[in-house]
Amino acid sequence: MTSNLKILILEDNQEDADLLNRELKKSGLSFTAELVQTREAFEHALQNFNPDLILSDYSLPSFDAVTAFSIKQDKFPHIPFIIVSGIIGEEKAVELIKNGVTDYTPKDKLFTLSPKINRALKDTQERKEKEITSEKLKLQAAALIIANKELLFQNEEKEKRASDLIILSETLKNQKKELRIANKELYEKAQLLQGQEEKLIRINDDLLRLNQHLEKRVLDRTFELEKLNHELNDLNLSKDKFLSVISHDLRNPLTALLLASDELSGNVENHIFDEIQPFAKIIHRSSLNILQQLNELVDWAKKQQEKTSLNSERIHLIDAVSQSFELLEANASQKNIILENKVTYDIYVKADTLMLRSILQNLLTNAIKFSFHGGLVTVVAQRIDKLIEVCIVDSGIGMEGAIKENIFVKNNTTSIAGTDNEKGSGLGLILVKDFVTQNGGTLRVESMHGKGTCIFFTVPES
Repeated sequence: MTSNLKILILEDNQEDADLLNRELKKSGLSFTAELVQTREAFEHALQNFNPDLILSDYSLPSFDAVTAFSIKQDKFPHIPFIIVSGIIGEEKAVELIKNGVTDYTPKDKLFTLSPKINRALKDTQERKEKEITSEKLKLQAAALIIANKELLFQNEEKEKRASDLIILSETLKNQKKELRIANKELYEKAQLLQGQEEKLIRINDDLLRLNQHLEKRVLDRTFELEKLNHELNDLNLSKDKFLSVISHDLRNPLTALLLASDELSGNVENHIFDEIQPFAKIIHRSSLNILQQLNELVDWAKKQQEKTSLNSERIHLIDAVSQSFELLEANASQKNIILENKVTYDIYVKADTLMLRSILQNLLTNAIKFSFHGGLVTVVAQRIDKLIEVCIVDSGIGMEGAIKENIFVKNNTTSIAGTDNEKGSGLGLILVKDFVTQNGGTLRVESMHGKGTCIFFTVPES
């Protein structure tokens, strides 16, 4: 506090000024001094020298300490002002100090000046710190009032959102009531007791904790509602999948059954009994397949409802493809389409049996649906790392770019008619993508308009 000081000395006697400088240096102070004798020089030094301390003689020929103090006090009230004089008595000195002068030192007792300077500088520093602290407290109190208003507004908004929730417990209602009361009390106390910062901070902390607890309860309740909504969506998706599986997996054997029974009926009417036996076998085989698939679909639906894991098994891929060919043989025969199984005998996959069957039947049904009469549908497979990539190739109408990009999009359920105007639900390929993904595989398509389509899917090798 006493190092590198700037001291402005108002003294018309050079010898007294020199004596004063020697005494200050002898006391150990580190300072820079500027000596002035007139009012103009004094005012100029106040503006440009920026003194930390003013030492003034009481009386000068054209100026005096009282006037100098008044000038200083008007513009720089924080600068300490000490009168150093030998012509005023103790009573006058006390009166000056009562009027605001920092201190007084007789010229014949300059040894008392150093402690008075230190005390004056210390008091000035403390006043500045108090004023800064006071200003900070005022700003903080004002900020707290604004924050409280914002908290009140936010609380009202949260109450509006909370009112839209389905159920709020009695505990939550009590906490909201406490929060409103705490906000109101905090706002009123912030206006009336701005100086009591610690109490405001404690109340504000309580308010924040209550507010955070309320937000957590609201978030928890929102999370529960979202979870229930997701579960409802999952149930709806499972229902759609089940209906789609029934639509695709049972349609093919039913079609075969219908065609065979129709042909059988015609042969009976025309007494062509030699051709009855093959169609009777088709009817019998299709009926068994329908019953088997219906039982499997019921089991699968129960698993979906119970959310059980996949029932992955080791499946001989060539046999799975052959079984799907049998179910679709009647559909292919209607359009004289050849079904060709080029899967090698040594390939086994690990997958859910029902899902793999639905994947194959959906993709093969589409291949037949979009193939021309007399066309060819081929199934091939190859090993890629630890996966088996299955490709179903047709020689049908193919796909344009926009259709190819959107066929596996979940919200795209548009069905395109086949070459014989066959209809569909639009859910088949979405279901295929879901089943392939659940079995740890991927799905892609290569197609050119008028040149046929190749749909690839992967499944883990067993």
